[in-house]
Amino acid sequence: MGKFMGSYFLIVVDAHSKWLEVFMMNDISTTSTIKILTSLFARYGLCEEIVSDNGTQFTSEEFVRFCVRNGIKHIRTTPAHPQSNGQAERYVKTVKTALRKGLYRGGNLSDILLKFLFCYRTTPHSTTNASPAELFLKRQLRTVLDLLRPNATGASHVTRTRYQVNFDRHTKERQFHQNDKVIVRDFRHNPNKIEWTPGVLISRQGSRIWNVQVENNVWRRHENQIKIRHWSFDQPVILTNQTETSTPTSDNQNHSLSSSPQKESQVIRQSSR
Repeated sequence: MGKFMGSYFLIVVDAHSKWLEVFMMNDISTTSTIKILTSLFARYGLCEEIVSDNGTQFTSEEFVRFCVRNGIKHIRTTPAHPQSNGQAERYVKTVKTALRKGLYRGGNLSDILLKFLFCYRTTPHSTTNASPAELFLKRQLRTVLDLLRPNATGASHVTRTRYQVNFDRHTKERQFHQNDKVIVRDFRHNPNKIEWTPGVLISRQGSRIWNVQVENNVWRRHENQIKIRHWSFDQPVILTNQTETSTPTSDNQNHSLSSSPQKESQVIRQSSR
């Protein structure tokens, strides 16, 4: 784009997504043009093909070497026939119109250009029925219009936070340390019964998982499946869903479990002998 309102402009359009880039330039030398294209490639990667007019910045040997070095096919339009690159010419007209309207309302040329680019990139294109941002970046850019819509993500976060607060209110933080004597859930027998087996904590895995030494084996258990043991106890303790762990008062006392095959519930009995 030639000199317009005291500045030069380099217009770059992605043919597929219609994504538009416009750069204000003090000069249109080959060096300045290559510098801008290099910054574009650093953000988005190398393109496969460039279609340009026959400006001296594009016909120079330096630009030819730049394209060859980056594996870019360079196609120039027919001399004195700008309609050959009709898409670029349409965008030149669009940019000029937007800048004129913006300056008429008052404002800085650079700010007007940025606002125009943002609106253009987030507006569905008549050809693709999608915004340039959606096709080029594979996502929609957030705009002020999003403030008028319900934010499903935000509502979900509020709900999760409320659940977390309610859960923490009724939960005591467990404090376990290496070598602690504990009882852990034992899933080797009837899964319908809650069975606990003595063990010793060996090491932590992550924030909630522990390796527990049980006899000659190492079990992995979540903190919810571990309880502190305040006595030496070598036999498993079996509990139903309605029964809590029975805590012996002395290591020297004998303990026995009484169960009946005809009854589903287990009762913990402590012998006084």
